[in-house]
Amino acid sequence: MTGTLLKAGDEVDVLVKSAKPFGLLVESDSGVHGLVRGGSAAVGATVRVRVIEFDAAESRFSAMLVD
Repeated sequence: MTGTLLKAGDEVDVLVKSAKPFGLLVESDSGVHGLVRGGSAAVGATVRVRVIEFDAAESRFSAMLVD
C-alpha cells in the first residue's frame, strides 16, 4: 500500500507500536498511524486489520483486527 491512501474496508498488515488499555497504536507499511480499539497484541508484532475509517487530513486511520 506504499504511496496509496487507505480506505474503509481495506485489509492491511500493520506493526504494533504501542499497546494501551484502550487498544493498539499501529503503523502501516506506508507510515500511516492508526488505532485498533480494544485489540491486544505484543508490541513489535505484525497484525492484520480492516480499516474502518481513514482521515486523510490527519493521515491516520481506525481499524479492527481481522481474525
